[in-house]
Amino acid sequence: MDETPRENWSEYLLLAVTVIPAMIANGLMPSWDVLPFGGWMAVATLGGAVAGAIATPLSLRGLVSGLVAGVGIFAGIWLQVALRSWLTAGAAIWRPELVVGALIGWAPGIWLHHAWARPQS
Repeated sequence: MDETPRENWSEYLLLAVTVIPAMIANGLMPSWDVLPFGGWMAVATLGGAVAGAIATPLSLRGLVSGLVAGVGIFAGIWLQVALRSWLTAGAAIWRPELVVGALIGWAPGIWLHHAWARPQS
């Protein structure tokens, strides 16, 4: 399935506005931590909604699917780091682990986008 340039750029925006706040909220970038946890979650949620609205001409549906994807990516990374820290206290977190958490969290939002928010040709 080919993606339009609009969808490609909105995916880059979605990843930037969700992964970076999730890393900051988890303490992986401590010098950037200027908001409480809920603030970073709001940044990821609203950023995901904007990215979803940009991704498709069906803006309202894109907004909803982007909101689900934004919350999912943030929560997936947060849960991955929290679970990993709980299981192996003091061990370093590897970047591929963050990707696994992000992909698991992203799945409902991307499924919703492809099934509901993408224009049918």
